Formats: sequence, C-alpha cells, structure tokens
Amino acid sequence: MPWNGSGKFNFTQQSVNAYAPAQSGVYALFNDGEWIYFGESEDIRTRLTQHINNETNRCVSLANPQFFAYELVFGAAARLARQNVLIREFWHQGLCNQKLG
Repeated sequence: MPWNGSGKFNFTQQSVNAYAPAQSGVYALFNDGEWIYFGESEDIRTRLTQHINNETNRCVSLANPQFFAYELVFGAAARLARQNVLIREFWHQGLCNQKLG
C-alpha cells in the first residue's frame, strides 16, 4: 500500500512545531525521490523533535533528511503494522530502518 498520508514538510524544528500533530501515527523522513526512514509514535511531533535533537541512527544522520510526512494511525498495534508495511514496500530504496518494528 503506497504512502497515503500528508504532503511533505521541511524537516526543521519550526516546521515540526507548526505541522506535525501531537497525535498517534506513522511518519516518514525523506529527501526528494528517496525515502530514508519510517517510524511510528504515539506523539508524532515529540518523536520528530527527538530525531532533530538526538539522532542516534547513523544512517539517518548521514542521509540528512530534508522533509517529513505523516499518517494518523490510532492504536499501537495498528501503528506498528502500518510502519512494517511501509518498510517492506520501500525496502528496495535502501531505507535506514534496520529491521521491522
């Protein structure tokens, strides 16, 4: 199932504060034409801020994502399932996700 969430937003703290919801869902970090990382969180805004301030995934750091997008998905099991579908679908692009959820 292809990405069916929001459009792209700049991956900056100002943009995250303005556009990322403090709600449950999955999110994507990417550059034009390149998906870098898919994640899931109970609070998308907080998790994206953590990526900006404390990125520990070396692959994501080196890829230097310029954009983020999100899909609202409620419930931990549903979020994890959606994240895993996205990872499987876009694995061929060399995602920084090390493993499924």
